[in-house]
Amino acid sequence: MRIALMTNNYKPFLGGVPISIERLAGGLEALGHQVTVFAPTYEEQAEEENVFRYATCMKHFIGGIVLPNPFDRRIEQEFQRKSYDIIHVHHPMLIGRTAVYLAKKYRIPLVFTYHTRYEQYLSYVKGIRMLEENAAREDSPFWREQKRLLCLIQEKLVPAYLHTFLKHCDFVFAPTKGMQDYLERVCRLPYEKIDILPTGIEARHFKVTEEEKAAVRRQYGAEEIPLFLSVSRMSHEKNINFLLESIQRVRERCQKPFKVLMIGDGPDKKDYERKCRELHIEQEVIFTGTIPNAEIAPYFTAADAFLFASKTETQGIVILEALAGQTPVYALDATGVSDIVRDGENGFLSPENKDIYSDRILDFLSGNVDRKKLSENALNTALEFQEEAVAVKAVQIYNKIIAREYAECVLFAK
Repeated sequence: MRIALMTNNYKPFLGGVPISIERLAGGLEALGHQVTVFAPTYEEQAEEENVFRYATCMKHFIGGIVLPNPFDRRIEQEFQRKSYDIIHVHHPMLIGRTAVYLAKKYRIPLVFTYHTRYEQYLSYVKGIRMLEENAAREDSPFWREQKRLLCLIQEKLVPAYLHTFLKHCDFVFAPTKGMQDYLERVCRLPYEKIDILPTGIEARHFKVTEEEKAAVRRQYGAEEIPLFLSVSRMSHEKNINFLLESIQRVRERCQKPFKVLMIGDGPDKKDYERKCRELHIEQEVIFTGTIPNAEIAPYFTAADAFLFASKTETQGIVILEALAGQTPVYALDATGVSDIVRDGENGFLSPENKDIYSDRILDFLSGNVDRKKLSENALNTALEFQEEAVAVKAVQIYNKIIAREYAECVLFAK
């Protein structure tokens, strides 16, 4: 089978969508299928045989990503060069519209993965972010009206656009049950057109050695003290301020030393480093910067627990990677996260309350939880999301859609 995977962002940009696409492509190729990833051009990209790079309008757009040019004529020229059986697009806008055009013109099925709660990322747009900040700070009839308009955009206009786009798709994947429910309820997607396809976990996340684990703890001076880990993009929608303020509460009440590794980069990283100094937790919190995806598995395994405060996830790949490292997860009870983290079994879920969240961490530090049982359950959860199993499920659904389209063409011809 020849499969076109289309995306607005990809390597070397580090993010959940590029990781998900890379792993899906790898799993499909391991099964013997031919895959081409249509991705925008980056300044420091590595050339790969199965990746076609189309043009970029802006090299530095929003939040460190590029602005792709979905009207690049070379996309269709490359598409014509191979006879694809199916298109799997990963964004509803920009390249999403190109995918719709190609699917209709060449009469091949189009599937879509809903990776992102787009309405929760509107604040990346500078003007909207300023409005959000002013509306939150000011209490006047004018700003209350601005806040109402922002809610309208988030709650009505974005779902309405998605509903229109989804009509062009033959099938839609959601990464979790919570996202499947959202698409059915809010975007009015028929249940027969949707199924769950999570991001797979690579085998290397299950194969970290004791030596690799010890090396991470030694590097950060955590050989004899608890080590916590957080991996995320350093930007405001990841709710990192909440996490840092919770860590401060833990530090104030805990007599034992501990370390927290904050892995990742992003537009607000310097602000978070400054905040740590203001909260006097710079000795506990270490910002490592970006760790290459190929090298990050030992960090998950080395940690005693994984801390996560984002409320905007559709799945949370880093949560699965932590579980694969047998590391329990402490997260907020939010859509996407609560589909994976089972409170009291493989981690703990908390409301967005710093006192409650920090109390949970203190319980862990005090030995009031069964760490061995949490670790065992974490691994058992992760085993359900192995990369090969995800690729097999994708192929089964691809085949079903292609067969259905072929049958409809035969009936139409008659």
